[in-house]
Formats: sequence, structure tokens, C-alpha cells
Amino acid sequence: MLRRLFLSIALLILATPLASADTGYRYWGYFQAQSGASSWTAAMTGPTIEVKDGDVEGWAFVASSNDIPATPPMMDPDFAALCGEVSEVAGKVRVGLVVDFGAGEIAPEGDTPNEFFSDCVLVPEGSIGLDVLNAALDVRADDSGLICGIAGYPSAECGAEIDMSVLTSSESPMVISDEPEESGTSTLSMGLLAALAVTIGLIALRRRSK
Repeated sequence: MLRRLFLSIALLILATPLASADTGYRYWGYFQAQSGASSWTAAMTGPTIEVKDGDVEGWAFVASSNDIPATPPMMDPDFAALCGEVSEVAGKVRVGLVVDFGAGEIAPEGDTPNEFFSDCVLVPEGSIGLDVLNAALDVRADDSGLICGIAGYPSAECGAEIDMSVLTSSESPMVISDEPEESGTSTLSMGLLAALAVTIGLIALRRRSK
């Protein structure tokens, strides 16, 4: 079953054209900073990698396309500032967590971004990034495992296709595609699809192993 899932998504990636410059997607971007790192790295594997003591996990609600990259959280991954006063605990790891709810200009209609969140999270050894997020905040995911909402934001949508002019012109209103979200996959960037493929597969594997 999992083998067929990976094969189907891999074929979809190869057949997918790149998104146009006018459209993009609004979603939760995931970033990581391994112990000792001072800058964010976009995590192409999704929140499925085992975290270590000293790591910092970052989430940012972003709008991006092939021409406009996703922006990391506005706070640098400073483990000392987040966890410096938290003592080590046997059998657990300390992980910094930063969640940036994004700018109001990319907020879905009717939603208001939450205030910036940062904390030190203690999770059992062997935990993955998703475990860190779940330990600190409520998480809404779709059936495939894609993260749709964090702490109730956004309230309903999941990876909506949008008009990217909202990021370049303050006078241009945001326009959401009239097409169903499923059809938007045909213009999803290959990088996002690759990350989704790995995330879906590994989360499904974890579910089966429980």
C-alpha cells in the first residue's frame, strides 16, 4: 500500500508543470535549525525527522510560488534564548519551537493571525518534529497528513491557491482560485510535492507501526 502511494506521488511530481508567476499557495512552511545552527533551513522532508537536544523547529504561515520563496520565521533559531533556563531531563530532549503566524495581508478572509509563539518543548527521545508541534499547540491536518492549521489558524482552509499579487501590490486584493483545492495540485511546485510525498509516507508508516 505504501509502495503504491509513493509511486503515485512520484509520477505526479514528474508530470506536474511549474506554477505560473501569478499564482502561488498559502500554507504552513516548515523550517529547521540543528543544534548549533544560527539560521533556518527549509525542511523538504516535512516534520518527520528525529529531533535532538539543542535543535530548533520553526513554522511560518507563508505565501510562495516558484518565483517568490517561502520566508522563514522572523525570529532567529536561538536555542539558548528559548531553552537556556530549562534543565535537561533524562529520557527527553529539549527543542526550541518558533511559530510565526504570518502577515495580515496573506490571512484568509475572516481570519486574523495569532500572536508570534516561541517556547522550549520537552519531548521523549526519538520524537520527530511533528511530536514537538503537537506537544505545544493544537494541530489540524488533512487525511494525507499535510499540516493545515496550527493553534486554530487558519480556521478552515488547507494549502489554498492564491493570487500572488497580494505580496507585490497593496492595492491588489487577494483572490482565491475558484477551482477546488484538489485541482490546484496541477500547478503545485515540485519541491512542495516532494516534501508532501515524504511526509505522507512517513506519517502513514508511523500510524501503521502503532
